[in-house]
Amino acid sequence: MNTFPAKDYAALLADWVRHSQRHLYVCREDSSLICYGAGEHGHWGVHTHQKAMAAFAVAAADPSIDWWVYNLKRDDVYAQALSMLRYTLRTHLSGDFLCADGGQWGHNWIYALGIERMMHGVQALDERLTDNDRIMLRRVLLSECDWLLEEYPVKAGLIDNNKPESNIWNGAILYRTAILYPEHDRASEYRAKAAKFFVNGISIPSDEQSGVYYDGHSVRDLFVGANFFDSYALNHHKYLNVGYMVICLSNIAMLHFTCRCAGEAAPPAIYHHAKELWKLVRSLTYEDGRLLRIGGDTRVRYCYCQDYLLPVWAMVEDWLGEDCSKLERGWLEQLQQETKVNGDGSFLSERCGCLEGRSPVYYTRLESDRAAAISMALYWYRVIIPQNRCNFPSEIYSSWRDEYHGAVYVGGPKRLASFVWHSSQKPQGLCLPPDDSTMAEWRNNLAGRIEGIGSENVEQIKHHQTHTFDGGFLTYGHSKIKTDKFLAEGQQKETIGTKWLAFAALPDDSTVLCLQYAIADNRSFLRSVRGINWNVPNDLFNGWQRRYVSRSGNMTLRGGKLKESETISVGNWINADDRVGLVSLTPLTIMRPKERQIGIKSHPHTGTLYCDEVVSPCVTHSHWVDRGDILINTGFAMHTGSSKYTADLSKTVREWSGISNNEVISVCAKGADGIEYALIMSVSEHPITMPNNIRFIGDEIQVLNRGEAALVRMN
Repeated sequence: MNTFPAKDYAALLADWVRHSQRHLYVCREDSSLICYGAGEHGHWGVHTHQKAMAAFAVAAADPSIDWWVYNLKRDDVYAQALSMLRYTLRTHLSGDFLCADGGQWGHNWIYALGIERMMHGVQALDERLTDNDRIMLRRVLLSECDWLLEEYPVKAGLIDNNKPESNIWNGAILYRTAILYPEHDRASEYRAKAAKFFVNGISIPSDEQSGVYYDGHSVRDLFVGANFFDSYALNHHKYLNVGYMVICLSNIAMLHFTCRCAGEAAPPAIYHHAKELWKLVRSLTYEDGRLLRIGGDTRVRYCYCQDYLLPVWAMVEDWLGEDCSKLERGWLEQLQQETKVNGDGSFLSERCGCLEGRSPVYYTRLESDRAAAISMALYWYRVIIPQNRCNFPSEIYSSWRDEYHGAVYVGGPKRLASFVWHSSQKPQGLCLPPDDSTMAEWRNNLAGRIEGIGSENVEQIKHHQTHTFDGGFLTYGHSKIKTDKFLAEGQQKETIGTKWLAFAALPDDSTVLCLQYAIADNRSFLRSVRGINWNVPNDLFNGWQRRYVSRSGNMTLRGGKLKESETISVGNWINADDRVGLVSLTPLTIMRPKERQIGIKSHPHTGTLYCDEVVSPCVTHSHWVDRGDILINTGFAMHTGSSKYTADLSKTVREWSGISNNEVISVCAKGADGIEYALIMSVSEHPITMPNNIRFIGDEIQVLNRGEAALVRMN
C-alpha cells in the first residue's frame, strides 16, 4: 500500500516558509505587494518569485501544518501569498506596477513556465481571491496566450532549435487558459495550437510519418521537428541531458493535474511519448530517488531537474498506476538530511551558501525550485490522488544506447556502468553500485582531465564507436583537448593535444576496463594533468567521510573544507567504503582540494559538492610540454564490491602479452565470472594486424587502426 509522506514533506515546506521571511521584500511604493528574492523582471527572477508564491500558498492551505510551531500565523502566510500573487499580476506587461529593477515581465518563450509552476498555488488560494485578483489573472493569461498564438511559432530540432520542454509548457498554458475561460472567443485557437506544441514536445524522427491521431489531427500533420532521438536521448544545452527529460515530464504533470482538478480528461496529445520517456528516466533513477545523470550536469548537483522528479512521480502514480513510494521516501530522507545540516530551515544554505553572495537570483531560484516541487506534490496528493493505493512496479531497461551521443548503459543487480562521449564535460564514464547514489559524480569521470592555463578547458570529440553485447559494451574514440579564455589579451584558443580512450563494461555485472592515452600536439603550458580521474563524492550525503583501503594501508578521509589541498599516494589499488575498487597499471594518488570543487560550468568558487579525486598520473604544477610528449598512458580495472576483492583483483591486472608492440596499449584482468579479459587499443599511426586464435567479445577484428580497441577473452 502506498501512502505519500505528506506530513514530513509539509514540515520541510513550513520550515522553509519560516526561513524565507528573510527573502521577502515589501515594495516601498506599495506596501500591499511583496516579492521574494530579487524581484527583477528577468525570467528567472520572475519564476523564482512565482514558485515561492505557490509554495507559500500551498503551505498556508495545508491543514496539517501547525503554524505556531514556526512562530507564524496561518492567516499571515495566506496574506503574504496573496501579496506575492498580486505582485506577479501587477508587474506583468499588462499591469500597472514595475518590478523591483524597474521593468515589467511577459511575452517571451519562457515566461509561461513560471506561470505553469505557480498555478497550483493559485488554486490553493482560490477561496481567498478577490474579484480584482481574478480579473488580473485573466488579463495576464489571455495576454500571454495571445502572444503565443500570434508571435511565437512552434519549432523543434534534435540539435538546433531543441525546444521540447518549452513546447510543452507553452502548449500547457494555452490549454490551461482554454479550460479556465471556455467562453473566450479564442479558446478553440488556444487548444489547436496547444496540440501542435504538445506533439512537438517529446517528438522523435519517426513521428514525421506517424499515423497516430489526436482529436482528429494526425501526428504527421502537426509534426514540425524531432526534439528527441528515436532512443529518447535528448541533446539539450548541447549534451545528453537526462535532467531536462525530467523537466519535460514535470510540465506534463502540471497540466495532467490541472485537468484532474477541473474534472475533465487531459488532452491525449499531452502524453505523446511520455510513457516511453518515463521508462528511460526511471531506468536512470536510483531507488532512493536520485537521478543517475549519465550525461552529466553543468549546474548545481542534486537541484533543479532533480527537484522536479517529485511532481513526475505523483503523475506516474496517478496516471500509470506505478508505485513510486520508495522514490518519494528516499528523496525525502535526502532532503531531511540536508536541511538538518543547514539548521536554519533552508534547503541549500550549507552547500550553496557560496552562491547567495554572488547571485541572489540564482540562489533563491534554487531554493524556490525545491519549495515549488514539494508544494506541487503536497497539493495534488491532498486534493486529487487517493492514499493507500496498490500500485505496481515500474518497468526499466537493463541496457540502453544512443548512437549520436556515443551513450551506452548497462544495469544489473551489482553494477551500473555507462559511458557518454557527448556529455556535459566530455567524455565521462561511470561504474557504480546500484544501491548507493552517494558514490556518483560525473564531471570528466573515468576519462582523465588535462587543463591548460585558460579558464575554459574542453574536449572536442572527433570520433567514437560503440559495440554492445549481452551484459556489457565496448566503446572507444578520441578527442582534441582545447584551452581558451586566457589572462593575456588576444591570446588565441590552443589545441593542447589528442586523447584516445577505450572503455569496456565486462559481461560479469561487476567490472569495467579502461585505457587512456594522450599526447601533446603542440608546445603548451599546462596547469594540470590527471589521468583516470575517478571522482569520489565525500560530502554531507555520505556523512563527510570515506573509508579507503589501499595497498598503502587503511585510512578514513573527511570531505569538506581543508586547511590546504593535499595529495596522498596509495599504490596501485584502492577501494572506497567496500563498495567500489580500482586497480591501475600506474601508481595512484588521491587529490584532495581545499574546498568543494564540483561547481557551475567553468565558474570558479561555485563548488557545491566535494570529491576526493583518484588520479594517475598526478601533475598539479604548471609546466611546459613539447609536441609529441606523452601526457597520459594508463590502464585500469574498476569493479563494484569489497576491498578484499580489490586486493585479489590487483593480482590479475597486467598488460597483455599477445602483441609485442609498444604501439598497442592494453590492460588485463580477471572478471567476477572467473574469465580473464584483455582490453587492447592501438596508438600506432599504422594498422596493427591482430594475431590468430583470439577470442573476441563481440565482433571479430582483423586489423586495429589508431584509436580502435578490442575486448578479448583470454581463457
